[in-house]
Amino acid sequence: MKARIALAAAITTLTAVPFASAGRDTTAPPLVYTVPVLLTDKKIELTETRLPRGAMIRYQVVNHGSRPYAFQIWNARTRPIPQHGRARLFVYWDHRGHFGYRTIYRGKPAGPQGSVNLF
Repeated sequence: MKARIALAAAITTLTAVPFASAGRDTTAPPLVYTVPVLLTDKKIELTETRLPRGAMIRYQVVNHGSRPYAFQIWNARTRPIPQHGRARLFVYWDHRGHFGYRTIYRGKPAGPQGSVNLF
């Protein structure tokens, strides 16, 4: 008798499992963090260089240099930004490691550079 009850309970549990996990829950989208970036002829001021993996970062780039620089970080790049101009760059950081950033002038690396660390 106890074996039949245990068997019936096991069958009921196994048939209910697909229905229990078939919810409409989805993964929440990542939060977007804003990081200001200041470009000059001599340096790049980046306020956050240590980021968690999975972060979505909106880089607000301002060019205070004497030339129209583009900003490149990892594999993303802004358009050339005129003097005192602004640009936005979205990067989804989905890998751990060290990733470089730099200024670009006329399609070539120019001036300062650095790196961000993802943990």
